[in-house]
Amino acid sequence: MLAKNRRIGKEFFSVRFPDSRRFNSPHLTLTVVKNENEKEPTRFSFSVSKKVRKLAVDRNRLRRQGYSIVGEHLAEIPDGFLFFFSFKKAAYPVSSAELEKEICGLLNVNI
Repeated sequence: MLAKNRRIGKEFFSVRFPDSRRFNSPHLTLTVVKNENEKEPTRFSFSVSKKVRKLAVDRNRLRRQGYSIVGEHLAEIPDGFLFFFSFKKAAYPVSSAELEKEICGLLNVNI
């Protein structure tokens, strides 16, 4: 699991970011925001809507998989960003290998 100081808290979800950029893959949407303090560590968030999976067990499994994948490739990701991942309806079922390939592709990290 990703350390708590690397995760985005709830306080950021109510804020709109006009200078954000969005990227899409078949199972994920990534919103990237440049942090004002570039020396602060990059933070991540994974969001799974009830429209994607009704059971909390399934939503939490997808979130945990995402955080785990990001944690493995954390050294290759530059500091000073906020990364918001949202799962799409087509996101379940998805294999861990496929999910890792998409997350790394969106972050431009080599597997």
